[in-house]
Amino acid sequence: MQDTQRLNRAHSLLQKLAHDLRLTLAPSYSELLSCLLRFLHRSLPAPALTALLATLSTIFKFLLVPSDKNLLEKTWSAMRTALAGCNLEVQRAVAEVWGSLLRRLKPAASETAVRLMMEDLTNVEDACAWAFVFACKVGHFLCVIYTPGLNDIL
Repeated sequence: MQDTQRLNRAHSLLQKLAHDLRLTLAPSYSELLSCLLRFLHRSLPAPALTALLATLSTIFKFLLVPSDKNLLEKTWSAMRTALAGCNLEVQRAVAEVWGSLLRRLKPAASETAVRLMMEDLTNVEDACAWAFVFACKVGHFLCVIYTPGLNDIL
């Protein structure tokens, strides 16, 4: 239980740092992401997994969204590799975070992210499908029209 509390505190601190020190942390984004993705393969209690997903969402929001296309490609590559080794429940939970990212990205970046996802679906087909569902979800409803780029690809 103590490890879970430590993880939760660490994730909470990282979320605050990502918000307050985004320019300082930006050069370390890839290392942070790699470190966080390693936790996905562990058997984590629900509160720790929730904190991990919130941290991923935060670093995506403050460090990835304002970045360039190259970082998006590196991020999906790392996510795809990590997701391929996760069980379906974890994949679905991470897909919700990725779907939220797809909504936050500008249309061109969103289209790039979707194209990257569709390049290789091996062992991540469910996660990608759920990411699309979550990307199109607003509240309890699914949007029929999301973005021109996403509709064109689908």
